[in-house]
Amino acid sequence: MLAYLYVRYCKYDEALIIYRGLFEFFEDDPEIMLDLIFTLYATGQSQEAVNYIEKLEGIDLAHSKEKLFFLLKSHVAWGLGRDREARGSLIRYLCLEEQDMRTQEIITSRAREI
Repeated sequence: MLAYLYVRYCKYDEALIIYRGLFEFFEDDPEIMLDLIFTLYATGQSQEAVNYIEKLEGIDLAHSKEKLFFLLKSHVAWGLGRDREARGSLIRYLCLEEQDMRTQEIITSRAREI
């Protein structure tokens, strides 16, 4: 919670210390890796963020985490000048977002029928 508050108030260096410590104890936790990627990106350490992106690429993520992963990956890639990779990741994110919107439309439509 403290790391989240640091991020919320743009104290990324402090948050980074906590997230790195958490990663030492929970190195297989995708949420911690996502938080690390964001915080590293926010502190201008995109190259290090790539290490955690590569670790997450082999892990099955929950749908909401998968969307966040591709959005973060696109930002990191863009920051490193990897335009093609950034576009590909952004397209994956947008496809997942569109899928969610269509699902929500179906649910709303069915609810109106009832």
